[in-house]
Amino acid sequence: MHIIITLLLILLAFLKGNWRDWQKYSTTIMYVIICNLLYNVICQDYYLWRYEPDFLLHSHSLTDLLYSFFCLPAITLVYLTHYPNNTPFSKQFQYIVIWVIGSLIVEYPIYKFDRLLLLNGYEYWMEVIFYSLMYSMIRLHQSKPLLTYGLSVIIAVFMIWYFDVPIK
Repeated sequence: MHIIITLLLILLAFLKGNWRDWQKYSTTIMYVIICNLLYNVICQDYYLWRYEPDFLLHSHSLTDLLYSFFCLPAITLVYLTHYPNNTPFSKQFQYIVIWVIGSLIVEYPIYKFDRLLLLNGYEYWMEVIFYSLMYSMIRLHQSKPLLTYGLSVIIAVFMIWYFDVPIK
């Protein structure tokens, strides 16, 4: 299931991503990769969500690396390529909502087939908040990266506190 999703996202990025201006998105793509990798380091002993490997993947780490270096960059590229810049806030909000709903629809079968485990008090309804934050932060990083880094630290500290993630 994870490999199929990865291949579909790579195809989507190939067909719909703005490869001509990929440098414009590269620092935001790196930001997304780093955030995901940091989550895996900070929560390595206390995951809130964890991918269960399937098919050719034999561990959570390999599966998550697939998401970190292929799925998330593809999503970020397509998302930013078509983001409605210089439009009223209502259009931008609508765009984010569409991406949140789309992400939930794609993710739901992964969750239902136990390829995505939600752990330690994290529940599926929280994905609405997570994806809303994720897509908002991706967009914000494009225009105000320093603000995004500061907000990311605040959000991470809040999540560590709220979910009582043990830091060793």
